[in-house]
Amino acid sequence: MRIIKSIRKFEYEFDLKAERFLWKHPFLGFLAIFVGMPVFVLVCVCISTVVIAFPMAWLFGLL
Repeated sequence: MRIIKSIRKFEYEFDLKAERFLWKHPFLGFLAIFVGMPVFVLVCVCISTVVIAFPMAWLFGLL
C-alpha cells in the first residue's frame, strides 16, 4: 500500500510540474509533447527491437 501511495504522490507532483511548465513555456511544451514524445517512443521501440532481434538472429545463425 505504501508503494502505491508514493507512486500516486510522484505522479501528482509530476503533473503539477508539467502543467506549470506548459503554462510558462507554451512553445517548448508544444514541441516536447507533439515532437519530443513521439520521437522518444520511436527510439525506445527501435532499441528494444534491436535488443530482441539481434540475439535471436545470432541464435538462429542469420548474422
